[in-house]
Amino acid sequence: MSKRARSAKFAALATAGALAALTAFVGSASAGGPSTSPYNCVDTRGGAFTAKVTYSTGGGVLKVSIARTIPVGFPANSINTTVLFNGPSGGVVYDGAINPPYPASSPVLNLGAIPKVSGTISPGQPLNAVLTGTPPSPSNWSLRVLFPGGSWPSWYCVTRTPLTPPLTYN
Repeated sequence: MSKRARSAKFAALATAGALAALTAFVGSASAGGPSTSPYNCVDTRGGAFTAKVTYSTGGGVLKVSIARTIPVGFPANSINTTVLFNGPSGGVVYDGAINPPYPASSPVLNLGAIPKVSGTISPGQPLNAVLTGTPPSPSNWSLRVLFPGGSWPSWYCVTRTPLTPPLTYN
């Protein structure tokens, strides 16, 4: 085999190895999300709306992004978020008031890193959205967002669609 052919073969093998490493890295980085689902929601004033909700996990905490504009602002760590999931061993609950400060009219609420407060799950296992019937209400929800001091109506949300792609606890 000529020197040029060996160099070309080595370059091809190196490229293939780099692509395999990149694919493995991307796969592991996306294992904990992002995963999305449309949610049907109702607020405590009776207003119904649909919101795109995105989840990601890492280090035992959950990050939640909700595409929804709110005309009022909120201080840091004042929005309480509770999310219910089904795991392989039963229910998994995340709950906490962790958020950056929000100016009025922010188009997306980024909430978290919210700690897991109950449930048993190991890294690599699936977290499934709790699929409940509609309509959402204070007694029927899998995502609840409570705003501070009555400054904005609380949200109660349900999904009837599995997360896409599936969310893996990470």
